[in-house]
Amino acid sequence: MQKAYKLLIAATIVSSSFGLNHQVSAQSDTYQVVSTSYEKPLTIFETYIGNKKIETVRYALKGADRLHDGLLYSSYHNRVINLKNSKTTIKQIEPVTMRIKKYKNVYYVMSLSTINQFALSKYTLDFKKIGATKRYTGFGKDLIVTGDKLYVLADHMKGIDYSIKLHTFDPTSLKPLQHETIKELIYADYIRLAGSQLKIYGTSPKNDNKLTILSYDTKKQHSTKTMTSNQYVKGGVEKTQMLSRETELIFNMDCFFEINHRTKQARLLYNNDHDLIDYTYDSKTKTYHVLELVTQTGKYQVKTLNSHFKPIATYRLKSSDSVSPFRVL
Repeated sequence: MQKAYKLLIAATIVSSSFGLNHQVSAQSDTYQVVSTSYEKPLTIFETYIGNKKIETVRYALKGADRLHDGLLYSSYHNRVINLKNSKTTIKQIEPVTMRIKKYKNVYYVMSLSTINQFALSKYTLDFKKIGATKRYTGFGKDLIVTGDKLYVLADHMKGIDYSIKLHTFDPTSLKPLQHETIKELIYADYIRLAGSQLKIYGTSPKNDNKLTILSYDTKKQHSTKTMTSNQYVKGGVEKTQMLSRETELIFNMDCFFEINHRTKQARLLYNNDHDLIDYTYDSKTKTYHVLELVTQTGKYQVKTLNSHFKPIATYRLKSSDSVSPFRVL
């Protein structure tokens, strides 16, 4: 009896220490929340340690909703800021820019000219334009540059007809090389390069709102296979992250889930009644910071999840009438 009591006390101490360590770790978490105004030229970066805000940096950029590779820009306007090299210098680019991808010493820009026309442009690292802008039919969704090829995923609309196409361009001249209609998908807005394969994420007409991943061989230049999971993705795929050689983390506005490319099975990792806006992974603490919109109140919060996707801390952000959060770093 005495031995069992000692074991119980020891287990309680270990459990308490484990919980306390998580709490202390969460309280020392550092993260940034990026917010923007859609009425005036203002985008702010707020740095937090736990619940405490320690720094605020302001930029004169209105309606920012894109932050990739150190570039801050807006799909509503024609301005970009290089946060790494010219933090206060605003450069002008094509209006309604959807994607900017850097390859070597060139920025490739995909923007929208009209509802069914996308444009491709090239810029120097100081955002001086290289050559002329080229315009093509389609609503551009995503862009990837591999060096010898440039790929654009686009929706095509003609009357009531609708299709998804993968366009291939010469990255030097921006001239079209070929395009392929992706008949296996009815919706797609995200592509990722994995070796010689382009992974196209969407939903198929046969499996309503369930995630389907199509593989496109960039060497053979045709689609090779598709994989449909048992997980619904109503809002599309926002981000992906490889967890192992076989498993991949999928993030969208509803949930996190893990998909196994070998078994084709999906495993739900985290969800709730809130809209998931963005997340960042801290490799040092092995935690995930998730920016959430609490739909019942319209307020934002950052929730910290451990490596098992269990919530260990919640940081409620102060409401603001002037800016809205759109990214966590």
